[in-house]
Amino acid sequence: MSGLSFVLKDMLHDRSRVALSVIGMGVVIGGYFILAALSGALSGVLETTSISRNLIVIQNDMIDPSDAILEAHIIQAVQELMPGTVSRISPTVFRHTRVGGQVVQLRAAALEDWQPVHHLKLIEGAWPAHDREVVIGEGLAQSNDWQVGSSVQIFGSDFSISGICRSPGIAFATVWMPIDTFWALFDTNHHYQGLFVQAALGVDPDVLKTRLQNDPRLVDHYAVYFEDNYSRQNIRGVQDMSSLMRLVSGVALLGIVFGVYNATTLSLAEHTRELGILLGIGFSHARLRGLLWVRSLLQALLAFGVGLVAALIYLHAQQSSGPLVILGVPFSMQFTPWMGLSGLAWVSGLAFLGAWLSTRRMFNLRVVELLR
Repeated sequence: MSGLSFVLKDMLHDRSRVALSVIGMGVVIGGYFILAALSGALSGVLETTSISRNLIVIQNDMIDPSDAILEAHIIQAVQELMPGTVSRISPTVFRHTRVGGQVVQLRAAALEDWQPVHHLKLIEGAWPAHDREVVIGEGLAQSNDWQVGSSVQIFGSDFSISGICRSPGIAFATVWMPIDTFWALFDTNHHYQGLFVQAALGVDPDVLKTRLQNDPRLVDHYAVYFEDNYSRQNIRGVQDMSSLMRLVSGVALLGIVFGVYNATTLSLAEHTRELGILLGIGFSHARLRGLLWVRSLLQALLAFGVGLVAALIYLHAQQSSGPLVILGVPFSMQFTPWMGLSGLAWVSGLAFLGAWLSTRRMFNLRVVELLR
């Protein structure tokens, strides 16, 4: 306790520098918690994904499907294969728009295609039966606490949520609207963005895919994907983003080592004579090293508290303003007790490492060298 009291008095005497060190490391720790929360949100999305098997015809090199345009002759080219080769097609609209004050992906297609083609599964409520009714994905309902009967505003108009559905891929956070309602709402030129194609019974989908890809009306301008591949491509992008967030959050914590190392090294350089005096009056090298380690650990713990509070404030503000939207998919970042405990363990361990690196050579010097 006497050693702890000594360390606290020393920190209070050097409070301005201690405060700067604590704030600097606190920013790093706060960034770690925010990135860890984002990584957790991305991982949560991956756990709820599923895939289905259809063909999708869309313009080449389109990262965002809402930027694509499906020309009429492409639809006609696929229609010519019905009913022998193709059993059903569904031209679909993709658009990013504000729903309830948040930017989400809006999809529109013929209502009779929702179940057989897009594989939407109603888990609550009913399909739209009147104007101004939409169905939302389960992810969007959970992240916004929307329920059947809730009112949302889309493009300046009020809509009622008639049902909540589950869909393949990462489209679980999508708003689905009947195509006629979409045309009336946006008054567009009736341009679709993608075409969903189902192979006829007994037809090999790979053969159909090859035939469509080699059609002179599609080649060089349109790509044909299996829907499961397209979904996996999107899922892989979310996986890569989640892995990147974990990597960046881990690298961010390395700042603790450098922060503690720099603070302790600077303190040693400025108080060399005082350290020599303490050694001269009977303090051992191990005793002084332990005091400096305790000092470094206390600074790291103070920084941990500052970073944790800052991260919680940010996450609360983010949740209050709605989920974070990335690529049209909302992510709800949550702080978990495990994140706090693991963060505390990492901060303590890295602080000890930084203190050890900064003190491992200083105390090989003799008292007379420290008093020069």
